[in-house]
Amino acid sequence: MSITDAEQAVIDRLDADAIAELTAELVRVGGENPGGTEEATATRLAFALRALGAEVTLQTVEPGRPNLIARMGDHRLGDGILFLGHSDVVPAGEGWTRDSYACLREGDALYGRGTTDMKGGLAAVVSAMAAVNAELPHLPMTLVVTVDEELGAKGVLHYIEHEPVGSYRACIVAEPTNLVTITACRGAMNVRVNLEGASAHAGKPDEGANAIVAATEVIAAVEADDAALRRRPHPVLGSGTWSVGTVEGGHGTSIVADRCTLTIDRRILPDEQPDAILNNLLADARGRIRDRARVGTDRIRVSGEVEMVMPGFETEPESELVNAAVHAVRDAGGDGSVGVWTAACEGGFLHRHHGVDCLVFGPGDLTTQAHQPDEHVLVSDLHLAARAYALMAVRAALAGRHPAQTPN
Repeated sequence: MSITDAEQAVIDRLDADAIAELTAELVRVGGENPGGTEEATATRLAFALRALGAEVTLQTVEPGRPNLIARMGDHRLGDGILFLGHSDVVPAGEGWTRDSYACLREGDALYGRGTTDMKGGLAAVVSAMAAVNAELPHLPMTLVVTVDEELGAKGVLHYIEHEPVGSYRACIVAEPTNLVTITACRGAMNVRVNLEGASAHAGKPDEGANAIVAATEVIAAVEADDAALRRRPHPVLGSGTWSVGTVEGGHGTSIVADRCTLTIDRRILPDEQPDAILNNLLADARGRIRDRARVGTDRIRVSGEVEMVMPGFETEPESELVNAAVHAVRDAGGDGSVGVWTAACEGGFLHRHHGVDCLVFGPGDLTTQAHQPDEHVLVSDLHLAARAYALMAVRAALAGRHPAQTPN
């Protein structure tokens, strides 16, 4: 697909150094989750977007934790493209060879917590929206930036509770994909399983009921289901998976443990039901505990809850949306690769809420750069992503819901 004169005018407005500087400013204001707030990031984004003429709304999710919604263009034409990102970052942690929040540039690379996940993607989106709006001020675009994506998804849950359903043509999630267009991703759920037993002196363990020992049967149930899932993979996304994250219980070495808690990650496919998954796990675990018939088995109680759900989504890879996105990336200078994600993102929430097809596309690599010491992103990738976002927005018929009205 050839680039039109109007598209070229938009692309010519994009400046790599300016995108890098906005990325650095967003990194420097922090936003660790847990342990901080996203307010400074939202405030800096709001300032930049309002200066560009956007209509910006800040929705308070919790004190110091506002979602941001920014709109540009004439929304009487429809709601256009919806860009999605998040303002929180994981804690910097140990092992850095640089200041984790100074965000200094070294050649083509910007180093700092959040450069890849996902302050760089946000800066590229804002820059793209500004360039499009300067040349095509009628074109509708929306950016949603949520809080708490890295932990409990409180921000996106608040958004879908309070924001009406829109007529968006596509949702583009600016997560780091190494500039690969992601057409589907698994969802995720966090499960907490609580076991209650009975305490006793360790010298007379038969007088108690050991909740930690009983928890091994929960882990056995997790392992058995994980193996079963891998035998029946989804044709595109692969299988769901389980991973036990934490085990905590007991009061001391000489006391029979009367309690134990496990937190467990379960990656889910788009059609799976979290409550059913939890209920099946609990039923299997209870059966295994009963069948082992250890001393005190009848005094063991097992309960659980789903603490967080992030739904997955799947967009038809041969769809008009995917085809348009791939051509936009290629015209922006990328190779137009297409793939699927084993990770999770908030796109599934907006897919369900707005009934809109989603794609994930962004600068930086999730597996080699994000969530680790010396996180970094290439400025050239930020620039390419911004060009691609701009072309996606200009070619506003991405989801095929409305005809494009792009001048030549």
